[in-house]
Amino acid sequence: MHISKLKLTNFKNYSFADISFSSGYNLITGKNGEGKTNLLDAIYFLCMTKSYFHYSEKNVVKLDANFFRLEGHFEDSNESKVVCKYRLDGGKVFEVNDKEIGRYSHYIGTFPVVMIAPNDIHLIEEGSEERRKFIDTSICQVDMHYLQALNAYNKLLKQRNSILRQINRNQSGQYDLVDYYTQQMATLCVDIIAKRAEFTTQVSAGFDRIYDTITESREVAGCNYFPNVKGTEVEIISEFKAALRKDLILERTTRGIHRDDLEFLLHGEPVKRIGSQGQIKSAIFAAKLAQYQWLSEKKAELPILLLDDIFDKLDHDRVGKVLQLIDTADYGQIFITDTYADRNREILSYLHKPVSQYQVEAGGIHVRT
Repeated sequence: MHISKLKLTNFKNYSFADISFSSGYNLITGKNGEGKTNLLDAIYFLCMTKSYFHYSEKNVVKLDANFFRLEGHFEDSNESKVVCKYRLDGGKVFEVNDKEIGRYSHYIGTFPVVMIAPNDIHLIEEGSEERRKFIDTSICQVDMHYLQALNAYNKLLKQRNSILRQINRNQSGQYDLVDYYTQQMATLCVDIIAKRAEFTTQVSAGFDRIYDTITESREVAGCNYFPNVKGTEVEIISEFKAALRKDLILERTTRGIHRDDLEFLLHGEPVKRIGSQGQIKSAIFAAKLAQYQWLSEKKAELPILLLDDIFDKLDHDRVGKVLQLIDTADYGQIFITDTYADRNREILSYLHKPVSQYQVEAGGIHVRT
C-alpha cells in the first residue's frame, strides 16, 4: 500500500500543490521553513484524520484563507481517493471515494502510517502523555474497538471532572453521577489496560533487537508498561473511590488509564535517567521502527514510513544503520526529508531501491529526478 498522489490546497504554507510519489523512496530536500515537514504532515493527516504535531484544524489553514483541502490517492490492489475538507465556519469532513466517513474509528488504520520527527525527543524526555500517545496511535490503527473504548473513556473523564468541579465549588452536587462515571470508566479501564500491556510485551522484543542493530551494542533494551490502576473492575472502582477526596480538592480525576506510563529501559534502568544523547536518539528510532514492525505484522501490510529531518540529529554511523535497516523488503513506501542537498549523496549511497527526488521551495515542490 502506498500514496501515489497528493494534492494540497491552503494547507499550512501551500496555496496549491499536486505531487505524484514513488511507491518506494521519496527524498524531499529544501531549506528550513519551506514546507518539507508540511508535506509529511499532510500525508499523516490523511491517514490518521489529524496533524502529527497536535495542531488543531484551524491552525493548519493557510494564512488569509478560510479553508483547506487535502486529497490523497492510496493504492494497493485497488485505488482509494481520500479527501479531507475543512472550513473555519463549517468543520471537518473526510471522504473515501466520494463517500463521507461517518465514524473515524472505522477509518483509522485503513492506511497505516508511522512518523519519526525531531520533536520525538519528547517521547523519552517529556511526561507520560507522549508515551501514551505512542501506545494509542499504534493500537488504534489495528483495533477500532480500542479506539472506541478510548474515546468513550475520555468523554466520561471530561464529564466526571465537570461534576467534581461543581461539587467542590458549590459544596454540593450529584455524587450518584460521580459513581456512575466511575463505574463506566472502570469497565473500560480493564480492556484498555489489557491491550496496552499486550502491545508493550510484543513491541519490547523488537525495540531491543532494533536498538542493538543501530548501536552495535551489548546493551539490553526494553520497555515496561505502568498502568495507573490495576486489577478487576471492582478493584479499579475501589481505587477511584479511595482517591475521591483528592479528586474533589483538585477538581480532576487523579486515577485511571489517562495517567498510565510507558518506560524505555537500558539494562533495566530508564533511558530518560541514564541515557546519553546518543542513546536517547537511538532509543527513539528503535521504538518507532519497532512500532512499524508491530503494525506490519498486525495489519499484514507495510505502513507508510515518514522520516522528517532525522539525519540532522544522528551521527554518521547511526544514519547508516537506520538506512540499512529500512532498505529491506520489510519496509514499504518511505518519505525522507533533509535540509542539505549535498547530504543526498550520502543517503542515496545506502539505498538500493529506486529513489524519487523532490525540491521544495517556498510552498512549491519540483521533481528533481
